[in-house]
Amino acid sequence: MMKDYLIYFFVSLIVASGAFGLYDDVAVSAGGLDQKPNQKSLAALPEPFAGVERMHLVLIGADDRPGEPGRSDTLMVVWLNPEKKRAAIMSIPRDTRVDIPNHGSTKINHAYAYGGAELTTMTVERLLGVTTDGYVKVNFEGFVKAVDVLGGVDVVVPDIEGEGRGMNYDDNWGNLHVHLKPGPQHLDGYQVMGFCRYRKSNYHNLGDGDGGRAKRQQQFLRAIVQQKLKVSNLPALLSAGKTIMGCLDTNLSWRQCVDLMRLLKSTDTADIKTVTVPVVDASSGGVYYSGIIESAFREMLGEIDQHLDGLTSATCAVEVLNGSGVPGRAKKAADVLEAAGFEIAKVGDAPSADHDTTELKYSADAEAAVTAATEALGVGTAEASSETSVASAPLQVIVGKDFIH
Repeated sequence: MMKDYLIYFFVSLIVASGAFGLYDDVAVSAGGLDQKPNQKSLAALPEPFAGVERMHLVLIGADDRPGEPGRSDTLMVVWLNPEKKRAAIMSIPRDTRVDIPNHGSTKINHAYAYGGAELTTMTVERLLGVTTDGYVKVNFEGFVKAVDVLGGVDVVVPDIEGEGRGMNYDDNWGNLHVHLKPGPQHLDGYQVMGFCRYRKSNYHNLGDGDGGRAKRQQQFLRAIVQQKLKVSNLPALLSAGKTIMGCLDTNLSWRQCVDLMRLLKSTDTADIKTVTVPVVDASSGGVYYSGIIESAFREMLGEIDQHLDGLTSATCAVEVLNGSGVPGRAKKAADVLEAAGFEIAKVGDAPSADHDTTELKYSADAEAAVTAATEALGVGTAEASSETSVASAPLQVIVGKDFIH
């Protein structure tokens, strides 16, 4: 049974950031910074988290049920650099084995059952060796309602099961029924929940288990940010924000919530780095868990620091599109890039299939990665492009007929 109540907590934050962040563009409370926004004043707030160099937030999605302790089925950490408006999101697989204070070494999702959001936060702090600035927990109902109020979202559904089957899964006990056709689709809240919870996968670039699910969640996050956080969508954002704000539990102050929402709204999606804790399947005493690959984990933390400081990296997330007209060519290019250390954000088809040469379009954040990508592919011409910010990654590769591997 899958009880993976996914990424709804962070989606809720994003929806709320649009609702109240955009709201703040036109109306701020006259009663002071600690008051909730209303329409009585146009006073300007200072920059979000002015003078703060770094922030660390724990985001929890918990399977709360009456009479049961519940588990944190989804857990993330968000790093923020308010001055540079850069962020990083780290997904922690729920079966990751960690040291939980006063409870020994066990799966990280047990922390919520033992001590709620507070113990989960303490566990994350011990894992990362940092002091966090707060937590946000939200429930499942808020996620579905918020997406529906916004009118759904467009995503490209991968053909995970092959031969045009797309994504299919039925769990009568958990009331989860996933039946999605591959290709561009418009999904409502319940369908998005299935898209993010599904994990019966053999699709290479999405993987399987927690890793594959995390990548699909990150794909959805980018889609909802690009499509919904717009001033023209303000009425729907306000309605969605009102819906999900009642589903949030946090130890952040109202002012911190408003600042967080305003900061997220002003952060370009190309400046949000998404990663998942590197783990390997393991077992102890017949119990399955995910063991952290320590060297890769420490390297990942260093890359997060580099990203937040605005430093370039030799690799980055990349979107690979097939412009050659040859079936499977983008998949092969993605395999080559992934082997070279790149994170594959998306694999799909380019708008046209008449590209003779492979093109690499990149944002400023991916400038240093272009050379490594070109060398890995063995072909390609590079071009800086501001349009790359609307893609799913800072580097976009359009595979041409010249790529043969």
